[in-house]
Amino acid sequence: MAITKPNKPKNIYHLLYLILIFDAIMRITPPLSLFAVSVVAVAAYKSSPTKTKKQIKSTIKQIRKDLSRWIDPDKKSEPTTPEEEPYEFNEDGDLEQEVKRNMERNDIDDESYPPETA
Repeated sequence: MAITKPNKPKNIYHLLYLILIFDAIMRITPPLSLFAVSVVAVAAYKSSPTKTKKQIKSTIKQIRKDLSRWIDPDKKSEPTTPEEEPYEFNEDGDLEQEVKRNMERNDIDDESYPPETA
């Protein structure tokens, strides 16, 4: 029984050659790298099942929103929420008492350490 090598179509060699050329060009010019990432993303989207497509769509929307916030942070694209009431200091309030207890606990911790020497 003779073992024969499988036949490789010529278009695979042509494809590998094109990938090599494209990779070399991508390394020279960064915008082509962005183009390549987008081509791969579109190919992954087209070949993915429906459930994954929904996740890809939501991810793309989130990336767009983050980029738009990064590019123009002053522009508010999110729906506005009602503003909270202004803070008023109350010596006997829950928040102030909790902060006071935390400060006292930190002071006790500080006392257990030796004094700093210069």
